[in-house]
Amino acid sequence: MALLLPLLPLSAAAQTYEVTVDGETFRKTAEGRRLADLVRGARVELIRSEGSWAEVRLSGWLPTASVSATSREGHDRIVSSAGGVNLADAPSGATLAQLLPGFLLDHVSETGEWTRVRRDGWVRLSSLQPVAAIDRSFARPESAADAARPPALVSEGRRLMTGETPIEVHDAPDGDTVAVVRPGTPLTVVERGGRWTRVRVDGWVLSDRLVTQGADSSLVDVSAGALRASPDLYREMRVRWTVQFVALELAEPERTDFYEGEPFLLARAPDPADGFVYLAVPPELLEAARALRPLQTIDILAQVRTGRSALMGVPILDLLALF
Repeated sequence: MALLLPLLPLSAAAQTYEVTVDGETFRKTAEGRRLADLVRGARVELIRSEGSWAEVRLSGWLPTASVSATSREGHDRIVSSAGGVNLADAPSGATLAQLLPGFLLDHVSETGEWTRVRRDGWVRLSSLQPVAAIDRSFARPESAADAARPPALVSEGRRLMTGETPIEVHDAPDGDTVAVVRPGTPLTVVERGGRWTRVRVDGWVLSDRLVTQGADSSLVDVSAGALRASPDLYREMRVRWTVQFVALELAEPERTDFYEGEPFLLARAPDPADGFVYLAVPPELLEAARALRPLQTIDILAQVRTGRSALMGVPILDLLALF
């Protein structure tokens, strides 16, 4: 199954685009420091595109009490809430991104206890799709006759194929999107029900990207050295390790695999021959991290962010629990 990679025109400044990848990284510069992760469906304004990257403007609302005035780096607001804050599309609205403490913003306006802010940054071009194209492709049929006919499918013998627009595949009627199929892709009809048709798509995926289904399917027994050797293979997988705590540090601007101002543990890997690992600390574990003693041995549960950091080539994991 081929996934659609949209091409965005260079002249599309100020046009609204939608993020099509859940957890898409919002960066300070192209390939630069990560600022936040965007949720799928978040809407941004395209400023310009450059190669495989797009500069966008992220706007939203957050509680006024969660930010303070600042003059750092030309911005006038900073997230001051100890646990971070969610950026919403409206006061008490849907979440666009989670902002960590220290996130810099620009003030736009205020309404009651809510403040509208914005921030420019960079995302991958392939993760964006024009809102107009999305709305047009997947609009709800207006008549009973239209409702009985799948709008993006055309008949081709016993099988169907996608029409001239991409089509979303959902895990259930009105459910979550699991894939986007290119125009002209053959589909096999399994069943029909009202305005929905269940289909089967034949395709191939890389075997090393598959895991066995189960409660602990994401937990792997892997060394820090193996993570470094195959940095993408174990991404988002979980590990249980015993490591030696060395220090609690804050990521410098050069460490582009971290969020802006993100704290992390410097620790020795389970096998000392594998050197060091970095463990990004979420706000809810920061107090426990500050209580650690240098050279203390700790048991951790963590999720692999990357097996090899851009600056030092060290595995970076997101700390989930301390034992």
